[in-house]
Amino acid sequence: MTGNKGSAHSYSPLFGWSKAYPETTGYLIDTLCDYAAIRQDDSLRSLAFDCARWLVSIQFPDGAFPGLLAGNSRPSVFNTSQILFGLARTAEEATQEADRQAARASLEKAANWLVSQLEPDYSWRKHAYVPGFTPTYYTRAVWGVLRANQILQNVHIQECMQQALLFYAARIKAGGSVCDWGFRPGKPAFTHTIAYTFEGFLESAILLKEEEIIEKKIFAGEKFILVRSANNNRTAGCYDEQWRGDYSFRCLTGNCQLSLFFHRLGALTGDKKYAAVAHELLMEVVGCQKLAGNPNTVGAMPGSAPVWGPYARFLYPNWGVKFFLDAMKFARRPGSVY
Repeated sequence: MTGNKGSAHSYSPLFGWSKAYPETTGYLIDTLCDYAAIRQDDSLRSLAFDCARWLVSIQFPDGAFPGLLAGNSRPSVFNTSQILFGLARTAEEATQEADRQAARASLEKAANWLVSQLEPDYSWRKHAYVPGFTPTYYTRAVWGVLRANQILQNVHIQECMQQALLFYAARIKAGGSVCDWGFRPGKPAFTHTIAYTFEGFLESAILLKEEEIIEKKIFAGEKFILVRSANNNRTAGCYDEQWRGDYSFRCLTGNCQLSLFFHRLGALTGDKKYAAVAHELLMEVVGCQKLAGNPNTVGAMPGSAPVWGPYARFLYPNWGVKFFLDAMKFARRPGSVY
């Protein structure tokens, strides 16, 4: 839909296909590579590396990547950090040496740019989605830089990310929620950004061996289980910092991401209840996938259920399917109900 120049942001039944979205094109590369192996389909791997070539071609000279849609000229801290996941995978697995080298060079420039944008307190305040607001879902930006540094092996980058993670960890509240975990200050957070926040804390803490933060994420998982249990095991589309939820809709992307988070908790702790919660979160969304009708939406997942809910209203975003596929990897086992 974009002439092989990135993955379209979304499909709208009213307006059709959007332009390509660099941020999510970046982390879609991981999913395409995973499913190339699962399905034994090299065309998916080729598509992934096509995406990486396009991303390298639009990188700014200073190492940043643009925010929003293709053609935008403003750099973005968060979007740059998420593209690192795909560049790292390409640098490791691309079939052509030229692609591996180009991805590594791009990765290094982007990681260094992100480190250069840190404030003295190790937060990111410039080049934000909402000007002047520093959200805590930037923990996933920390994780992106650490993923890049698994290849770069730069001690300075690692030290900076450790300090950045500690800055955001100061926002973890006693009840397991996190200050400023949403898109806007003082507003309830979609489960999408809550999961970004939790994933970022957990994966970064694992890489940095920050045991206290890992324990706090296990506690947050326990708190979330209690909140769901108190509401008939339903997941709200968004929550405020007191865990008060809006149950009028589900943020399907967030459900899939939280399913991934609970699978990781299960793998870390060996406690099977986390896998059960991951399964329940996925079962809340699996029936929302479009499997018939408009050919442009077959296989797609709407942003919200119902589709007029406030998250990606009336849209079928590419990253919803990405996280659905990522979560479904854990359901691929004998006797699975999926």
